[in-house]
Amino acid sequence: MAELVLAASQSIPLGPDEVFALFGSHRGGGWLLEAECDSVRPGSPVTLVLPDGLLGPEPTCVLGRIVRVVQGRTIEIMHDQPWQGMLRLLIRPDAAGGSSMTLTARVDQRALEWLSQRRGWPSTQSSGESVFRIGLLTSKTGPAAVFAVASEYMAELAIEEINADGGLHRQSVELVVADDATNPVHAALEAHRLIAAGCRAVIAGVTSASFAAVEDVLAASGLPVIHTVVNEGGGGSDYVLRWGERPLSQVRAASDRVMKSSGGKRWYMIGNDYRWPRGAHRAGRRALTEAGGHVAGNQFVPLGTQDFDSVIENIERSGADCVLSTLIGSDEVAFERQVFTSGMRSKWETLSLVLEESARERIGDEAARGIWTSLGYFEGLDTPENRVLVRRYRERYGRWAPPLSSLSESVYEAFMIYATAVRSSSPDTPSVIRALGQVSARMPRGLVASAGPHALRQELYVARAVSDGFKIINN
Repeated sequence: MAELVLAASQSIPLGPDEVFALFGSHRGGGWLLEAECDSVRPGSPVTLVLPDGLLGPEPTCVLGRIVRVVQGRTIEIMHDQPWQGMLRLLIRPDAAGGSSMTLTARVDQRALEWLSQRRGWPSTQSSGESVFRIGLLTSKTGPAAVFAVASEYMAELAIEEINADGGLHRQSVELVVADDATNPVHAALEAHRLIAAGCRAVIAGVTSASFAAVEDVLAASGLPVIHTVVNEGGGGSDYVLRWGERPLSQVRAASDRVMKSSGGKRWYMIGNDYRWPRGAHRAGRRALTEAGGHVAGNQFVPLGTQDFDSVIENIERSGADCVLSTLIGSDEVAFERQVFTSGMRSKWETLSLVLEESARERIGDEAARGIWTSLGYFEGLDTPENRVLVRRYRERYGRWAPPLSSLSESVYEAFMIYATAVRSSSPDTPSVIRALGQVSARMPRGLVASAGPHALRQELYVARAVSDGFKIINN
């Protein structure tokens, strides 16, 4: 695979050891010191923003983990978003008594394709080739990239299994990946690109805001579209299937335990300001009322919010015993880290409806400890199917690959269930849709089954964040 090596350098009037100590701390400012990690050691998750001009005209957020450290000199980061690659930071003393920092990025074909797509250049994939294409609409960038970090890997694993089993309709299956950038406008553009690439179906692991922007476009083109992640539900075209967890069921499953742990029943609801959190808060209010709870406050913040000081003050003033969070991705990470550093973690119990493995590890072991969640899958589930999946995943992508979660594993399931529906029906789309509406399968999360044209029945697991993962309460 063709590869480019890009590098950017900067001088800093500090010694190498001082520069090294500032990495990830936010104490020194500077272009690379925006990196966020709890410790500089192999295995630590890290988020950093590459400077303008290195990979494009705008800053690029990179999600990965540290894989090699030479104290005071070198930090190597393997990253998974926006593509899989390696970054190398080299710190050297300069002649003026300060340090020279050089950041090297390896840019392969995947990276070049992503960069081309972000600039609106035509796809290199033609719809005329004799392959069976399936699209994956995911969030490689933007706030939702945190929860989507393993989704592309899960899609790749599924495609490998489907092709190993003979493909679909005697054709090899090919994956086409699109990045919605956690932005509905960009999602709509990417939907048209997937149609132009000749995709037969689209698996969408994106926010409800992005999904709302693409569902009608895709369905009108005759493509089945499966929304895999937590969502508020709803009707629509028969070609649209929404299989993620529903907030009403999530809150019903966990609220009693959270209130018992807190010793109180006053709730404050905080979420991002778009379609799903608003629906989730309506469902949450209903479920909490059923459980004898009381909503003391309700607040929404724009997607991409990183300063939650005023929100935390509002929660404290409300006298809430419990918090229901429908913040997503990097917003949820920022909120929970700030709750912890403000000393408020012990003041209330938190139920977060989208706290999954990737967000938990970026919040940090100590800061996340004790947060509740309720989802249909956790990497630690002890089912035969999940043990096989986790083993294959680690063998394929290595020990430093991001953790699996409900939001990424659901992508794998959607591809596998769709392939089964195609094989069990006629090639025409209506036949495939009918087969999808009758689905029943044992998957890594357990037994899943159709619950009507727009929902999938699944068991929900209540869990609490602990060091290195989650403790599943009702498994």
